Amino acid sequence: MEQWNVFENGKAHEVIFEGCKISGKGKFRIDGKRMIVPAVLVKKIGLFYPIPMDESELIVKLDLKNHPVDVIQDGFYLQTGAPLEESVRSALRSSKEAQNPLVLQDRSGMGSLLTFTVLTYLNLFLLLVNTSVSFPFSAVAPQLVLGLFLYSEAPSTARIAVGALISVALTSVYLVLYLLSKKDRLWPVAVALVFAAIDFLILMYVSLDDMASYIIDIAFHGWALFSLLHLFLVRRKRVKKDPLEQD
Repeated sequence: MEQWNVFENGKAHEVIFEGCKISGKGKFRIDGKRMIVPAVLVKKIGLFYPIPMDESELIVKLDLKNHPVDVIQDGFYLQTGAPLEESVRSALRSSKEAQNPLVLQDRSGMGSLLTFTVLTYLNLFLLLVNTSVSFPFSAVAPQLVLGLFLYSEAPSTARIAVGALISVALTSVYLVLYLLSKKDRLWPVAVALVFAAIDFLILMYVSLDDMASYIIDIAFHGWALFSLLHLFLVRRKRVKKDPLEQD
């Protein structure tokens, strides 16, 4: 057990560290009130426990053997007066961002966009090797383009190569937009949403004569479109909240 007295706006607060749970969470008493705080591990430095306070940023530092070392208040160690290490600041910032629901939803949407792109590439390969297997969570237009060249009246190696290049280029648009979106930009997500919407309309047009045969493709493509729309709305909220996030 370790105890510190911390002052915030002239008012003293008693901070007691009672130990760690098996999960790694710290057991604290703040002014007699019990509190369980998750740890942020910084490699080769120690464990850091952000303690919620009204008007101050308080962090308890433990070494890698779970022994209390010091308390950091508003970015400075109380015992030495030294500033908090930049690596620790970065780790704490990342941990806080990771707990943000908008960040979690954004990552989920980005994962859907990447999956959509990868499965489209995979479907192009499966089409080239003439298999009957395909994945519905993918773009239709690149596959239609490749199919036109593969099953034309006079297919040739050159024509198939051209078709493959065009279809790969169309799919790569999604990959480029995904990579551009990783910097928290909004416009690549908007463009990807427009492309996916156009692709969905193409699928609906192709399925007009026999919609029952395309019902699974339509359902999964609709899911992909919804995921991108949700990603766009979440990303827009994040950009409005912090315009400086964008590069």
